[in-house]
Amino acid sequence: MFHDDPLGVPAVPAAAPSPAVEARLWRVRDLLLGPLLLSLGVIAGLAVVFALARSGPIDRGDPSVALVFTTETLLVEAWAGLLVLLLAARRGVSLRDLGLRTPPGWGWVMLAVVGAYGALAAYYLALFLLESVTGWDLAGLRQGNGIPEGIARTPPILVVMGLALVVAAPVGEELFFRGLCYRGLTGLTRPWIGLVVSGVAFSLVHVNLSVALPFAVIGMVFAAVYRASGSLWTSIAAHAIVNGMGFLAYLYGVAP
Repeated sequence: MFHDDPLGVPAVPAAAPSPAVEARLWRVRDLLLGPLLLSLGVIAGLAVVFALARSGPIDRGDPSVALVFTTETLLVEAWAGLLVLLLAARRGVSLRDLGLRTPPGWGWVMLAVVGAYGALAAYYLALFLLESVTGWDLAGLRQGNGIPEGIARTPPILVVMGLALVVAAPVGEELFFRGLCYRGLTGLTRPWIGLVVSGVAFSLVHVNLSVALPFAVIGMVFAAVYRASGSLWTSIAAHAIVNGMGFLAYLYGVAP
């Protein structure tokens, strides 16, 4: 049973894990087929990049090129979520059983957002302290995962970019890394193994060393919130808020 404070944030965790996350949905073949299908989508996106490169130097400032890149990102993120839904349909898993159900309280979203920003703050603080003590130049580890510099900012590009970052990425990545990877590993092994492995996988897919550690922690935070609430909407909403804040910072010139 949950005991909530006035803000709706659970103060005491449930005595037992949510049945929605404990029940086994996926088999080993699903955990192998999912990453394979996602890889095929990524390869298809890279093929577009290579095709552009063969036609000449890639100029992200060219609106046509920038629109291709942002659309490719949107489609890959959407594919990540779609393939999980296809696997679920094949397995006979309902959307509700997958975790697309109303959470017991939306305070879980706030906890996930605070956890995500807390992970980032702790990471950058650790880098600052390490630089201060050792004198090492760790600028390369502070670059973050921002939008590439010099990309054209026409209205169509910004619309597609916003859809990719605030809608497709939260839904697609949460379905894939929490709904499939974490949920599948939890059903086959111990929950902490699913937590760590899915978090690391979430980090690695961004292919950015400067955010590898904090993104792994954020992935674990989102998985923990999904497990505690029994609802994938909590991590989807938190993911959308974090990405949305980053996108707004980009629009208003706060971030590169």
